[in-house]
Amino acid sequence: MSMNPEALQKLLIEMDNQLNVSRAELSMCNLQLDRVNTNLNLIHLTTKSLNKLCNTKDNEAVWQGIGKAFVKNDVNSYLKEMSQDEKEFSESKENLNKKKNYLETTLDKTLENMTQIVGNVKK
Repeated sequence: MSMNPEALQKLLIEMDNQLNVSRAELSMCNLQLDRVNTNLNLIHLTTKSLNKLCNTKDNEAVWQGIGKAFVKNDVNSYLKEMSQDEKEFSESKENLNKKKNYLETTLDKTLENMTQIVGNVKK
């Protein structure tokens, strides 16, 4: 199957643009995954420290940082909030991993198809 050179060039330019968009999205996805992992690690460490240092049975008070201010909160409700945050971050991580897989597959297939088109033109 032969294509005229203009159509072939247009097709390759479009595929290259798609490749660049997918690379940019993959880079952003990786950055978001890093941030989600950092937040999950922070939640795990904070939960571990609070369980170790505070008496959850007596429902001790802790100071929760909110921006530049601190709010007094009981430890059990704070741990419950962090548990909810952990659940949300875990869901985000799962969705970002799916998106990352999709983008990596798109990149691989686009490169494979571009290589195949260029290879067929040289023959």
